[in-house]
Amino acid sequence: MSALPEENYFIGPLTEEEMKLCPEFSMANDETIPPVLHWPAEFLQLLQYSNGGGIINGQREFGFFSLQEIRYYYLAYGFVQWAPCFLPIAFNGGGKFYAYDFRDWENLRLVAVSSGDLSDESAVYLGKSLEEVLGKTGNIEDELDLLYPIAEPSEKAKRNVEINQELRALKERKNKGEIELKLYLQIKRKLEEEIKQLQ
Repeated sequence: MSALPEENYFIGPLTEEEMKLCPEFSMANDETIPPVLHWPAEFLQLLQYSNGGGIINGQREFGFFSLQEIRYYYLAYGFVQWAPCFLPIAFNGGGKFYAYDFRDWENLRLVAVSSGDLSDESAVYLGKSLEEVLGKTGNIEDELDLLYPIAEPSEKAKRNVEINQELRALKERKNKGEIELKLYLQIKRKLEEEIKQLQ
């Protein structure tokens, strides 16, 4: 494990490489990176054990970042712009970040946030400590799914799918000669009329 990070780790000037990641920022300072960002003691303890690594508990994957990677992810993924009070510390293995939420620095907590939708509104509360968060066995994506549930199709939408399946089956029967043309046209017209009524 390398030495503990300097106090200005978060608010120090951007390196040349970081400037390429965040060309819109000439300096990571108090105006762009909130001064409340700091190293939680529990995470420093983990980093002293291993400077980056992986923990798996059931379906819960926690690929935590090294000291160098944290600032990189914070800048490269746009936390500095879209969610400046979230400090990314790990990935779940599926593009979801574990992050410390510093919006209320007196009540620090851990959240899950999608790498494709960084915002305060899209974050899901996971727990108040690493011990609490890593003690659970479920995938954090399940918790994000609760925030954005997949909508159940309406009864109309379900019936629409059923009618289209019936129309395809009816056409196959006609092509095989299993149904008379007159009966085929009557059933087809009735099904198409039902589709119109559903719209």
